[in-house]
Amino acid sequence: MRWGPFLDRLWRRPPTREGRNEQKKSLAALFNALAITTVATGLIGPALNPALAASLQMADRLILVAAGVAAHIAVRAILWSLEDR
Repeated sequence: MRWGPFLDRLWRRPPTREGRNEQKKSLAALFNALAITTVATGLIGPALNPALAASLQMADRLILVAAGVAAHIAVRAILWSLEDR
């Protein structure tokens, strides 16, 4: 099996607008899941898992929340770039 054509699918731009929009929505969903997990870990992680309380200081928790907010902003930017009909 030749790997070149298979690997080209990973970064090749789809020829149709619908295909490009689906790729963008998939990327946005990935970033959204990342944002949700980082914000949840920063806000309620130590309450759910007491072992995290010793390893996550307040500054670390604030960094996680800020990273989650930044990921949500990236999601909005990705979704704004969807192509109209």
